[in-house]
Amino acid sequence: MKLLIAGELAAGGLAWSLQPGFAENADIVMVDLYGSTSGSIDRHTFSARAARSVARRASGKRLIESVQQHRPDWVVLVKGRGVDDAIPAVREMGVRVACYFPDNPFWNLGDPGAIARLRACDIAIVWSNRIAHDLRHEGVRTAVVPFGYDDRWYPLGDPDAPRSGIVFLGTWSPRRERYLAALNGLDLTVHGTGWGNSTTVVGGPPTYERDAGSLLRKAALGINLLHPQCSGAHNMRTREIAASGAVQLCDPGSDGTPFLDGLDCVWFRSPAELRAHAEELLGQPRYGVELARRANALVASEHYRLRSRQIVACLGAA
Repeated sequence: MKLLIAGELAAGGLAWSLQPGFAENADIVMVDLYGSTSGSIDRHTFSARAARSVARRASGKRLIESVQQHRPDWVVLVKGRGVDDAIPAVREMGVRVACYFPDNPFWNLGDPGAIARLRACDIAIVWSNRIAHDLRHEGVRTAVVPFGYDDRWYPLGDPDAPRSGIVFLGTWSPRRERYLAALNGLDLTVHGTGWGNSTTVVGGPPTYERDAGSLLRKAALGINLLHPQCSGAHNMRTREIAASGAVQLCDPGSDGTPFLDGLDCVWFRSPAELRAHAEELLGQPRYGVELARRANALVASEHYRLRSRQIVACLGAA
């Protein structure tokens, strides 16, 4: 089977996490649909936004040209924003199209064309049984492959290893700043887009791949503050924190995660509760180690090489 993997090939991007597993199970070609703008994904300047907008308008043409050149059996879009009009043209060439969608397609503010795009594909592969159920009612053929972790960048860490401090990795948002400000005075490390403008939380620039994994493997606690579109669920960071061996403090949610509050992670519902839990876990490290050890064992085999094999299996069954 020949696959054309198409998406945004930025550093640390999900397409790169899936690539090794795809390469083990198929003949693959990687295509950056957005050209040279991948490096601007973490910049919020007017010029960067304009460059991304222009690149999205050209992404459908890039996809069609890539299919004409490489003649794959399947195109696997990773999210695929901007290529909606090109999908029917690709299918008319006799090439089947799958979209691996790592967000919530019903969150219209993030990607208003997502459901129509998924409906246009031969199959949509999502991370949540709940979302798959809802998409079927929208006429979308679906399969479910949960999130994983990249074991090159987040290799399994020993929860019993010497650890210290709290780490948060993620893009700035008002909610995230409000919650993390409650941890001021504790040993907190923050990295991600937009934190340079924060007035209440000291944060550094984005960090990717092995550098991100190294921070979490040294941390006692890893914070997972979800965006609104992930409410009640979880995200890619969920398994990355657990694999790294840190104790995970996260927003409540059971959709798409094997972790339970008080058994494998700790939920918080307010900035004050986040602070209280952080202080408790730092003060009782053995309790935290037990939580982290159970979470670490649950995700040990759930790396993206496995997830890629599962995606290929979904294509073979479609």
